[in-house]
Amino acid sequence: MTMIRVVVPFVYFLLSCGCASYTLEVKHVSSYNEGVKILDSTKAHSKVRLEIGQLRVGGSGGTPLAIFVLAQNLGSSPFVFDSSSVHLYQNNAEILPISIERLKSDNYDFASIIDAYHLYYPPAPEPDAPPMGIPLIYRGFIGGFYVYDYAIISARERIQQQVRLDENRAKRAIIVNSVLQKNTLEPRGQPKGGFVLYAPSKLQKGVLELHVEIAQEVHHFELELMQ
Repeated sequence: MTMIRVVVPFVYFLLSCGCASYTLEVKHVSSYNEGVKILDSTKAHSKVRLEIGQLRVGGSGGTPLAIFVLAQNLGSSPFVFDSSSVHLYQNNAEILPISIERLKSDNYDFASIIDAYHLYYPPAPEPDAPPMGIPLIYRGFIGGFYVYDYAIISARERIQQQVRLDENRAKRAIIVNSVLQKNTLEPRGQPKGGFVLYAPSKLQKGVLELHVEIAQEVHHFELELMQ
């Protein structure tokens, strides 16, 4: 009876932690930029670009699948683009993205995502170090360059708050602030986008189909998780 009490919780832990580790394969890569895979799809009224930097998903740290999605309006009328435009399917079932609330609270490992997308986060400054800009938002590969928005900290109180952030919280802040939000895409305007992330516990070995719906057009992409 004692052995059962020990084994059952351990098995439950293994099943619930989502510890499976996968290699991420990307189909039909258009180009590369510093190791980041670029996938482009163009239709009559819209263009969609995926950026995929990571090679591994899951593992003991629970690294989410992170896909940076950009969209551009090639038509004549504005339209709204947000996470509801992005749909991921596996085995004919849709997998919902991680909500911002979950990203803020759950203990996901963002370290490999930060590294894969070349997102720089500064170490905590020395006590006497001058204020510095903190990059908090990844904007993606647009027009041949990676473009970052820098949150310049001016108020002393905000500097002190940022200094107190430990490494994991700083990485979490970069990802959370780069998640795909609601955007109005103007005709022939600049592309806009953000990260869409999926919990590794919801994924399994096999093909993933990603559909991005823009202005009644559907852009299809294919990924695969391998063990």
